[in-house]
Amino acid sequence: MKTALTKEIELALIYSTKSKKGVYGALEVTPTKTSYGPGYERCDYVTFGSNSEIVCYEIKVSISDFESKNKQTYLGDKNYLVIPKKLLDDVRKTHKLRSGIGIISYDCGTFKIEKRCSRRNVNISERVALLEGIARAACRELEK
Repeated sequence: MKTALTKEIELALIYSTKSKKGVYGALEVTPTKTSYGPGYERCDYVTFGSNSEIVCYEIKVSISDFESKNKQTYLGDKNYLVIPKKLLDDVRKTHKLRSGIGIISYDCGTFKIEKRCSRRNVNISERVALLEGIARAACRELEK
């Protein structure tokens, strides 16, 4: 079950995406396949733009959420961990993020990039898998 804070962050990400021309987003995107081997991958929120850039956002709202068995999926051209501002110091002190992952803090409806991410090279099969996942997620949302 999603917490109220998780839902709040998701909604804020959606509104943030809507404000950017040529950028579209989807919640809970499951790529058709990945090159990271077997296992279930799901991105909490993914955007793609008219410039073909795919950005993945992994939302974590507590240390226990951060340490859970749920995977942190970073498959996009850019990848960010989105956390409440109050969790920022704890995450920086106690957890080492994978190289190239950015951090965005959330506080009362606003986002702030705390650490910029590195751009990664997404191969064509991963890009197609992500775009197919975005299409399926969008269709699922329409059905709701």
